[in-house]
Amino acid sequence: MLTTGTGRRESSAKNYRGSSLPMNSFNKISFRPAVAALLLCGTAAAAATGGMALTASDPAPVGRLAEPQAASVARAGVHASLADMVAAVGTSVVQIQVKPENQAMRLSGPSDPRSQQEEMLRRFFGNPEPRQEAPRGALGSGFIIDASGIVVTNAHVVQGADTVTVQLSDGRELPGQVLGRDEKTDLAVIRIEGTGGFQAVPWGDSDATRVGDSVFAVGSPFGLGNTVTAGIVSARSREIGAGPYDDFLQVDAAINSGNSGGPLFDANGRVVGVNTAIFSPSGGNVGIGFAIPAQLARTVATQIVEHGSIERGRIGVALQDFTSELAEEQGVEQGGGALIAQVEQGGPAALSGIQPGDVVQRFAGKTIKDGGDLARAVADASSGSRVPVQVLRDRRHYALNLRIGSDAAARS
Repeated sequence: MLTTGTGRRESSAKNYRGSSLPMNSFNKISFRPAVAALLLCGTAAAAATGGMALTASDPAPVGRLAEPQAASVARAGVHASLADMVAAVGTSVVQIQVKPENQAMRLSGPSDPRSQQEEMLRRFFGNPEPRQEAPRGALGSGFIIDASGIVVTNAHVVQGADTVTVQLSDGRELPGQVLGRDEKTDLAVIRIEGTGGFQAVPWGDSDATRVGDSVFAVGSPFGLGNTVTAGIVSARSREIGAGPYDDFLQVDAAINSGNSGGPLFDANGRVVGVNTAIFSPSGGNVGIGFAIPAQLARTVATQIVEHGSIERGRIGVALQDFTSELAEEQGVEQGGGALIAQVEQGGPAALSGIQPGDVVQRFAGKTIKDGGDLARAVADASSGSRVPVQVLRDRRHYALNLRIGSDAAARS
């Protein structure tokens, strides 16, 4: 099926990027229908109301974001900096509480900690009386990126939100307005409706993060606010089928239900990721978590705040990885690149001379490793621009100027 965006075709069993993870081990903790990743939204689901979208009647964008200073953290010793880091950044991490629109929804989900506890009590002690069910909502984490009260979290945390409450580390609860959501990256931005002067945290450079670097996650797993867990970056550029722009950092720091949207810090107290999903056959933490890189999160958040929407480049194609097996079939020595599986008639790629079967190997001077690499590069390109690309066609290389269109559907 031809995509209408920048272009990945979805597959329920295995996406075109060749993810090797068993997809049946990913389930949503947010109690919405299962998808490719176990999203870490909290104790219960918000009612689905079609998402939050900014329209002409929405408040004007809040303006440009200020860049906060890095936390001052001691670096001596293996764990000597942990306490200082938590003290420096802890006030910037918040809990997001989302109340359902339909208050008749009941807290009966199997992943609710209270339900689990009472089920065990009934099993071992024969307690036949279930508790009175109460209205349920979603619970997640977030972090302040601007002193005016701008908060970043996951889109699935605030999906279908009727009321958003932001709980600060000092216990204060303030109302929050969802400025925008981006389903394709699972990111959302909230503005705290209160007085300014909030403590913000700085962004780090996720591109410079290496496997083996120490990281710390802060959030509200199972509603336990300001919980800190530590670990390392286990891998980079993980693709788990969560969306068309998968490029996750994999970490072994313990993250669980309620950590969704919380920050992943480096040893300097800078945000290098947004905790989003875990790989778990059982539903609990097994030391394989995934965070959206800070570079992507910062770009999306800035666009939502400054423009009220997300605009991405698109070329109107469906992509597939050009694997070594496909290269061998076509008589090419080496694989690598993005295979054009289908081309949208009259779309930007077709008008630029791109044909089905072409393999895009370079984009704007950058080597393209696979389909996901090209999808992210196109999304980052400016609408209306022309980008030089190198394609492999019938064992010959061609240079084309690829026209970049606009992904009108990519709205917050």
